[in-house]
Amino acid sequence: MATQKRLLIALTIVLTFMSLMANGAIFQLPVADAQGSGTIRVTTWDSGNALEPFTNAIAAFEAEYPDINVELEPIPQEYGTKLLAQIAAGTAPDIFQVGDGDVARFAREGMMEPLDSWIENDPDFSMDVFFPGVASFGQVGGVTYLLTKDYSPLVLYYNKDHFDAAGLEYPNPDWTWDDLLNAAKALTTADRWGLMIPAHWGDWLWTRGILPLLAQNGTHLLSEDGLTVEGIMNSEATVEAIQWYVDLFKVHRVAPTRQDVESFAGADLFANGIVSMVWTGRWPLKDWRVIDGFNFGTMGLPAGPAGEGNTLCWAGFAINAASQNKEAAWTFLKYIAAGDGAKEFANYAFTAVQPIAEAQGLTEDEYDGPIIAYLENVAPIPEALSPYAGECVVTPFQQHLEKILLEDMPVQEALDAAAAEAQACLDGYSQ
Repeated sequence: MATQKRLLIALTIVLTFMSLMANGAIFQLPVADAQGSGTIRVTTWDSGNALEPFTNAIAAFEAEYPDINVELEPIPQEYGTKLLAQIAAGTAPDIFQVGDGDVARFAREGMMEPLDSWIENDPDFSMDVFFPGVASFGQVGGVTYLLTKDYSPLVLYYNKDHFDAAGLEYPNPDWTWDDLLNAAKALTTADRWGLMIPAHWGDWLWTRGILPLLAQNGTHLLSEDGLTVEGIMNSEATVEAIQWYVDLFKVHRVAPTRQDVESFAGADLFANGIVSMVWTGRWPLKDWRVIDGFNFGTMGLPAGPAGEGNTLCWAGFAINAASQNKEAAWTFLKYIAAGDGAKEFANYAFTAVQPIAEAQGLTEDEYDGPIIAYLENVAPIPEALSPYAGECVVTPFQQHLEKILLEDMPVQEALDAAAAEAQACLDGYSQ
C-alpha cells in the first residue's frame, strides 16, 4: 500500500508539472525578485560626451534586465548643492556619483547605503575584481559605501629625448628623491626646467598633488582617527617633506613656480619641451601619446626616505540610503562598476576592474603598465579620515603653503600655524 501511495504522489507531481508547462507557468527561481524591478534614477555631474558611457551602459543593461528601467538625470551645474538639497527633501536619485572629498561626510551623515551585506550575499560579485588600492577609496572605517567610477593616480612623465641628450638613464622603479633631484638638476638649462611638480592646482587638488611626498616620508596631515593634526601636520617628517618640495623651487630652481607657469598662458610645457619631467595625474596621457614624434615615458613616483607612496583623484557610485528600490539599484550599480557596463566607462577613463584592464592590454602597455604597477602604493587622503578635513585641514594647509612659497615664511613656522588652526577647527566640531 505504501509503495502504491508513493507512486500515486509521484504521478500527481508529474501531471501537475506537465500542466504548468503547457500553460507557461513552470516554476523557476525568483530571478526577478533577486534582481529587482521597476524604475531607478541615476545622477552624475558629467555632461556632454562624458555621458556617453552612461547612455551606452544603460541601453545594454535594460536589454539584459528588461524589468528594470534606468533614468539618467545629469546635474552639470552646482551638483553638490543640488544633490544635498534632493537628499534633504527625500527626492534624491537611487544612485548618485560621489567625489572622494565627500565620501567620509556622506557616510557620517547616513546618505549612502552600506554595501557590504549586498556584496557578501551576492554570489556573482566579488571585490577581488578591483585593484585593492583603488577600491579602498570607497570605504570608510572598513565599511564599503561606493564602487569606483574612475580615478587617476599621480604619475612621473619624462622626455626620453632630453634624457638621451643629457646622457641620463631613464627613471625606473628603484628611483628615489635623490635620483629625481639629480636628474632634474642635470636636465635644467637656461630655457628649460628639469621637473614640473604641482605649484598650485586650485582648491583641494594642490594638496592632492603633493600628498605623495608626505606618504613617501612616512607622514600625513591627519591622524587615522581623523581627530588630531597637531604633531602630525607640523611633525619633523612633514616639515622635512615640505622643505624638500619647497627647495625644488627656491634652492635648486629646477621646477617652474606658479608665476612661471602662468607666464606661458596655458601652454603645455611638457609637450613643448619646456620641462623635461612632469609630476601630475594620468589625465594628459591620452593627448600626449598621439603627438607625432613626442618621445616620452611614464613611471611611478620616486621613493622617499620611508619608501613609496601615491594618492588618487577618485569618484565612485553610491546607492541612496533612502532608496525605495535598492535591489534594482544594486543590480545596476554592480553592472556599471564591475560588469559589462564597466567596459563602457573603461573606454573613457582608467578602469578599476583588473580583468577589464588586462583585456584592454593596459597592464602591459608601455605607458599605462608602470602606472598600474604603482597602484599598490596608494595612501588615504585626509578627506577619507574626517568629514571636516576639507574645511579644517586642507584649507589651512594650502593657505600656509602659499605663505611659504610666496612670502618666504619658514616651513616649520607655517606648518605650526596651520596645524594650530586646523586642530582648533576640528576640536570645534567635536564639542
